[in-house]
Amino acid sequence: MNYTNPNDLNHEDKPEDWLNSALIFARALSIMLDENQGIVVKLTGDIKFYDGKMDKVIVFYKDGMVRIIECDEDLDEGTVVMISDINPN
Repeated sequence: MNYTNPNDLNHEDKPEDWLNSALIFARALSIMLDENQGIVVKLTGDIKFYDGKMDKVIVFYKDGMVRIIECDEDLDEGTVVMISDINPN
């Protein structure tokens, strides 16, 4: 697959490409989101979270890190939420 460099038709993704892309994107989110602020994301296509049974997650910023947790509530994709009293460790 070529998800990380679509301008190069001959590019084959390597694990390093995925890691670098994920780190850059996480950094961008950390700049955009306020502390404890998150957004609901619907998992489609090749995107899976842990066992693949979840269809939505919340991506949020807390303590200097972008984190991902399950979305147990029936919220629309793109909904902005505030996370409180959670320990994702």
